Amino acid sequence: MKSRVTAPKAFRVATVLVVFFAGAIFGVFLARGPRSTFAQADVHRADAAGIKAPIAEVLHCPLAFVGVHLQKDQPTNAQTAYHFCKPLNESVAQCLLYDGTGADARLIGVEYLVNDEIFRAMPAEEQAYWHDHENEVDAGLLRSLTQHGDEEKATLAKVRTLHGKIFHTWVAGKTYPEGPPKLFWAITGKAPFLAPPGVKSAPQSK
Repeated sequence: MKSRVTAPKAFRVATVLVVFFAGAIFGVFLARGPRSTFAQADVHRADAAGIKAPIAEVLHCPLAFVGVHLQKDQPTNAQTAYHFCKPLNESVAQCLLYDGTGADARLIGVEYLVNDEIFRAMPAEEQAYWHDHENEVDAGLLRSLTQHGDEEKATLAKVRTLHGKIFHTWVAGKTYPEGPPKLFWAITGKAPFLAPPGVKSAPQSK
């Protein structure tokens, strides 16, 4: 006599099969997500192969130079900053600041650059955050990272006309940046923003 599957047992079998196939389908879709993400990451890694950060920024930043910044509320704290700048338009540029040019260089802050027309249109309370670059250029305290000779002089002559607003985000700490960001300043040649002892010209790039 053939055995017959009772209704409750048949229901349990059907439930198990539905759960199994649903889990399999869900697993396929779940697996596709990470694979897609990893594939995109692989594309980005392939594009960056052989390029050492932050040197990669130089490829996209036509304005790259090095100088020394002073903490505005504590000018004796000086930090060398390697600028990698990209214009947003003809009047405004933005810069990433590093403490070197090697693969282990730390991102230490940002600087925004505006032309004189924008600066003069600012309210006085906003102008207090911005410095000029006249003394730095005239005293030879800035150096291009990518140009030499007349080309470098032309670029720095342009920088001389711009006003900058600097915030250093890595002011203290060795392993990681400690404390809040700080407003930094240029070496204006006027007290208290004078060149630190031994600083006569921009340091050579590393």
